[in-house]
Amino acid sequence: MKHRHEIESGRTSTATTHLMGFRSTGEPIGGKDTVRGNKRKSEDEVAREAYRVVTLIDLAGHEKYLKTTIHGVSSGMADYGLIMVNSRQPPTHMTQHHLNLCCSFGIPVIVIFTKIDGCPPHAMKNCKEEVLKLLRAPEIGKKPFAIKNEADLATCMGKLHTLAPLIDTSCVTGQGIELLQKLLFSLPKRRRHENKVKRPFEFLVEDIFNVPGVGAVVSGFVNAGELTVGSNCNVYVGPKDDGTFMKTVAKSAHIARISTQHITAGQSACLAFSLNKELRKKLRRGMVVMKDPPTSTKHFEAEICVLKGEGTTIRRSYQAYVHILNVRQSAFARHIEIVNNNAIAAANHANKKKDDPDGIVLRPGSRAKVQFEFAKRPEYIRPGMRMLFRDGRVRGVGIITGIPQVQSVV
Repeated sequence: MKHRHEIESGRTSTATTHLMGFRSTGEPIGGKDTVRGNKRKSEDEVAREAYRVVTLIDLAGHEKYLKTTIHGVSSGMADYGLIMVNSRQPPTHMTQHHLNLCCSFGIPVIVIFTKIDGCPPHAMKNCKEEVLKLLRAPEIGKKPFAIKNEADLATCMGKLHTLAPLIDTSCVTGQGIELLQKLLFSLPKRRRHENKVKRPFEFLVEDIFNVPGVGAVVSGFVNAGELTVGSNCNVYVGPKDDGTFMKTVAKSAHIARISTQHITAGQSACLAFSLNKELRKKLRRGMVVMKDPPTSTKHFEAEICVLKGEGTTIRRSYQAYVHILNVRQSAFARHIEIVNNNAIAAANHANKKKDDPDGIVLRPGSRAKVQFEFAKRPEYIRPGMRMLFRDGRVRGVGIITGIPQVQSVV
């Protein structure tokens, strides 16, 4: 936990990452630091020693921080989602939201029941029945599969797009923890980032730091391509509020706190830039780092699907908060074109022409092509990116199908 209010309330409010290392035998790397006997091994020690590294992203579970959780799922490039459920009480409505969120992004889920030590049998039975009901619901469509031993682990591998493994754990007695560690070690990589190495370099900025003696440092994810840093490595960072990009030099890079000269697609890394004080202030989360001069846009077209929910009505000029990978900003719906027949006309459709765009209203389950416009500033997006929009609760998902052709501005 990063902040004082998190420690006092016991609730996670920010997205934090932790490295978990495994030896070739599947044994997790832990224990004390070799130099500082009273401290645990640091992340760089774990990364150097590990045969396989699993990155765990801790996201908030409370409804108050749903916005942070959505951004973490959208930009985290997660291979799998671990849904934690307290076995002593039935799952909350937030459990359903988190399951819907993972399914919206096509992320396979693994349900972990916690606090099973001393849990009354009737409470455990009731909790599991409710979770099974959620998983079997049409919008989730997963088959629950209880994991009791290593043979069950082997059975569910490769079938996680249809199965939802269930594991009982207790941090007090340690029951199920070893089985969970074996599951994490044996999970195959789902995203094939190595297939994107030949594409132009694209780095998504997640966080910004000002390191004394180094200067501006950004952390994030290499979404495509590869980069060799150094004094001759010119890159473009942006877009700024006016849609332009800053040309700078990527001086150095770190992966898991270890200095490196080369970063490639699929890695989480930090980059140090040669920027003056004024330009450093213009860095923000949601920017992108490219080798070739990129373009930014305020307008884009997406094919969306409205999720089932209460009171969802979408029409022209509808405003929602849009998440596209690491980009998050309010956007307006400027034009709606129906893809299927689930959209209905407004109540007074009799007085309007059928092709009048103002009369189109989207309901839950509708599919439509929508032209969006960002409310504040241009962003770097491209066709094929997955998007999610919400106005409080999650309202729908979609894929960007096109952006207007504009000249690159540097």
